[in-house]
Formats: sequence, structure tokens, C-alpha cells
Amino acid sequence: MLFSKYRSMRICHVSSAHSVDDGRIFHRECVTLMGAGYDVHLVATAKPSLPYIDHGITIHPLTEPVNRMQRLARRTTVARSAIRLKPDLLHVHEPELLGPVLAHAGSCPVIWDVHESYLDVLMSRHWIPKWLRPIARSAWDARESQLVKRCAGVAAATERIAERYRSIHNRVEVIANYPELVGEVRFPSRQATKPVCLFTGTIAPNRGISQVLFSLSLLKARSVSVTLELAGRPISEDYLRNLWSEADRLGIRDHVRYHGYLSKSQTIALQQRGGIGMVTHLPGGNNEAAWPVKMFEFMAAGLPLIYSNLPTHQEIAGPIGAGIPVDPHQPEQIANAIEHMLRNHNVAQRMGEAGIRAVRSRFNWKLECVKLLKLYRDILSSADLGHRKTTQTGGLSRLV
Repeated sequence: MLFSKYRSMRICHVSSAHSVDDGRIFHRECVTLMGAGYDVHLVATAKPSLPYIDHGITIHPLTEPVNRMQRLARRTTVARSAIRLKPDLLHVHEPELLGPVLAHAGSCPVIWDVHESYLDVLMSRHWIPKWLRPIARSAWDARESQLVKRCAGVAAATERIAERYRSIHNRVEVIANYPELVGEVRFPSRQATKPVCLFTGTIAPNRGISQVLFSLSLLKARSVSVTLELAGRPISEDYLRNLWSEADRLGIRDHVRYHGYLSKSQTIALQQRGGIGMVTHLPGGNNEAAWPVKMFEFMAAGLPLIYSNLPTHQEIAGPIGAGIPVDPHQPEQIANAIEHMLRNHNVAQRMGEAGIRAVRSRFNWKLECVKLLKLYRDILSSADLGHRKTTQTGGLSRLV
């Protein structure tokens, strides 16, 4: 229970790239803080043009940026808009916002929420020329180290990500991106595994989707018909078109269904229809440090997993027996794993049940939210709150 002296303190989460429906930012962190009695505001991309309230949280909509340059160009404007809300604490979710927010925060404490290993992310950004990536990485390494020292705390999504910041800051908390437990976690009824492979999330080359497509063509040659259900936002329309061309070339275009970008509730509904959860991320970049959110979501839905033999994947699914590890570069291994699950329903069922048990006992937000609230209490108890006005208005504003 939050101490009464912290109740009604104004918190502002600010994000320039994530949508208002983001699982970590809105559904986990903001909802948790609102339930603990904070006055929670969220600056994020949303379709409405005017501020509104959702789940008790005041949303200040950002218009969708036309391109990456526009998003970067408005970072100072977004930061100032968040400061105008006169929060008692600012919680930042994008690298490009960290500097501008700190520059205008004054005595207001700032939490840097590190979703990904951004030093690794920079090395895999397709829009940065390869020769420039090491320079960009080195520049951000130096710049971020300076900025982090001015933060009140760091929230890291994984232990591997947190390791970098512990040498820079003395208040680093691992707040994993585990799913919420919505009602009672139920075991699915025992039935044949559906011949469906499910992928949800960002559709990008490093997610191993091309290799999955090739595995479907191998299965088709074995007279094993499997459908791939795709849902998520592609990194570009060109990449999506390339995937369709690849599926056409492999003769499996009619075995791929694309649902577009789905809301969180729609994504959960799709996952709960059953099938096999695909988490075949390729090695390299942030995939070496991140715990894929979709892995936990698939486990919560009772789906058996086919996952990459990366250490970050194996440390989650391996010890509990939630699926089959594969070399993501080897479509034949992926095809063999899919066929094994389809021909051994009891095995697949046990894997799905193992995932549910792990989510219920360990990999869930109920445990992580305790750490989030403690981080807030620790920061606010030591912060100089002299910047807080005795009387605060609603601070609703239309953001650019």
C-alpha cells in the first residue's frame, strides 16, 4: 500500500514512439501507479486530438510523426509539454527524449526506463549506414552515460540490460516486461495442436520471419499444411512487400494471414485461439540482451513455443520445458519442430501447461509492480519536491 504522503502526486510518463496502448507503459506501469493513488499522466501517440481519460489516466495525445526526422525534430517540444504538466516525477521511455527532458526538468526527478539495449539496437538500425553505426554507438555510449548520472533512477527491462547501468548509477531496478495476470490463469482444454504458427510484434528481418516462411515451404513438401498468422507493425511497407514476394516464390502465400497492427486486447484474443508461438529471433543486436515480450504472452496463453537457441531465450523457456529450441538460421530445424508438435499433441500440451505454470508462479507483472512502486517511493522520499506547486491545475494540453 502506498504511503499516504505520496498519494495524488503527479506522475508523467512521456514517450514519442510508443503508442498509448503500449503494454509496458500504459497497461502495466501507468495502470499500476494509478491504482496506487498517483495522479498519472501519459504523453504518447494516440488518435484523439484532445486529452482524455482512460483507466483513470490522463492521456495527452501526440500526433503520429510523418517520419523519423519529424519525431526527432519535435523532441524538445514534447519534453516541454510534459514539464508544463508540473509533475512530481517524470518517467522517460525514449532515448531521444532523455536529454531534452533532463534539460527542462529542473528539480523534478527523472526515471530512465530502458526497454532495450540501445547500444546494440544502434548496430542493427537499417537506416544508419553500416560504416556509421560504430560511431553512433560510441557517441550514444558517452552521451547516455552523462545523462544517466543526472537521473533519479533507472528501470531496466532485463538483467543483462541493467548490468550496463549499475556501473553508472546506484539506483538501477530490473522491472521485467512480464504480462499481467488477467483473472484466473486457466489451463487450455486438452485438444489437438492447431496447425497454426503465430507471430505477434514488430515485423522486422531480425525476427526470423523469412526463415519461418521457408520452413512452411518445407512442410508443404512433406504434405504438412501449416498457416502462419502474422500480427504487428512492419518496420516498412517495403519489407512487408518483400515478405509477400518471398511467400509467393515459395508457393505458400495462401498459408500466410496478416492481421495488421492489433490493439493489446485484440492481440491477446488472437493468441488465445491456439497454435504454436514462434519466437525465432536471429542472433545479434538487442536480441542478445532482451527477453521477448511475446514469449511471455504466448506462455500466458498456453501456447507451446518454438524459440531461438539464444541464451536470452533459453534461460526463460529451457528450464521449464515450455517449447523446442532451434537454430533460427536453419529452416529445416524449425520445420522439424513444428511437425513434431503437430504429431505429438500431448507433448505440445505439456509444453503449453509448463508455460502457464511459469507465468502464474514467476513471470507475471504482479511480482514486478512491487519493485516499480518501491522505486517510486525511494525516489520521491529523497527528492527535492520544492518545484511542486501548492495548487495544480489539470494541465490538459494538445501536444504536437
